[in-house]
Amino acid sequence: MDLYKMNDIEQQMSDDLQWALTAPEVQQHHGKLVAVYRKRVVDVGSDRMALAQQAAKQEQCHWGDIAVVAVPSQDICEIPH
Repeated sequence: MDLYKMNDIEQQMSDDLQWALTAPEVQQHHGKLVAVYRKRVVDVGSDRMALAQQAAKQEQCHWGDIAVVAVPSQDICEIPH
């Protein structure tokens, strides 16, 4: 079986999403959506499509190249062990 090789844009988005999981500059935006491009926070908001479009306009790329990450709010309770 051949392994799928990601193109440059897919690889960048994958890298952005992995980075966003632990980056303090992303995780500080509790309860919001964060637009990430090339391991940078580009914009923060609550409307996914508007956020992606605004970030793409700012970065001069296609909105589909923007990774949008939902950051959980702080008031989410942990599941007991």
